[in-house]
Amino acid sequence: MKILILGAKGMLGSALAEEFKNGNDVLAWGREELDIADPEAMASAITSDIDMIVNAAAITDIDAAEGNADEVMKVNSRPAAALADICNVLGMTYVHFSSEHVFPGRDNRGYDERGALEPLSVYGSSKAQAEKFAADNDRTYVIRTSRLFGDPGASAHAQPGLVQQIKEQAATQGSLNAVHDEVAAPTYVKDLAKAVRALIDGKKPYGVYHIVNNGYATWYQFAVKVVELAKLNAAVTAVARREMPVVAPRPRYGMLVNTKLPPLRGWEEALTEYLR
Repeated sequence: MKILILGAKGMLGSALAEEFKNGNDVLAWGREELDIADPEAMASAITSDIDMIVNAAAITDIDAAEGNADEVMKVNSRPAAALADICNVLGMTYVHFSSEHVFPGRDNRGYDERGALEPLSVYGSSKAQAEKFAADNDRTYVIRTSRLFGDPGASAHAQPGLVQQIKEQAATQGSLNAVHDEVAAPTYVKDLAKAVRALIDGKKPYGVYHIVNNGYATWYQFAVKVVELAKLNAAVTAVARREMPVVAPRPRYGMLVNTKLPPLRGWEEALTEYLR
């Protein structure tokens, strides 16, 4: 299979390229190879011999997105429409990634794949709109996931990973604050990539899937576990989100409930392996 991975120099794209390279012809493109905000460039660059497009490109800075809606939509939303159209015309499979931020996070039972989209932020709105655009192609997988951790991407635009941020602050300052009133599933990017490949190789029906590591945690619980496993001498203090200097609203209960696929291993086991 010939697979085009967009955003291949970010954390998720890199993991996907590594996972799919065995047994497939993989094109791993970053921004230098293709600007996904340019529909004409995409239509020109994507050729009919490609079997599947995997779009892992996105602006993920949730707070910065609040004051930059047009740019965020240009990267997170509109390309999904162009890619769905290209896949429709050329008969390709399209794989699109979304987030728990498409939900309002008011339901403490979490949200399954059929949950009604009601984003709270510009970032969440961009991902919700992209899901609707992506679904215009009949051969689309929309994969919602949350709180990815793993090796940072090689892109100059890639943000430091969650674990790297926690470790750096713990090591340099000896303490850190972490939010105790927002819950979601930390997800190891390598586990996600393996699950996506199993989904594709297993020829599962097209549609929406939730892929996260098993179990849920607050940011505080996650930070405590990172500090413990990394054997850092640092104090972690639990704080409410309202006490943090943030701009964008977040879902309080961002748990993605998986009803379609075998569960992944627990996030603590995955984090232990990663930090090993």
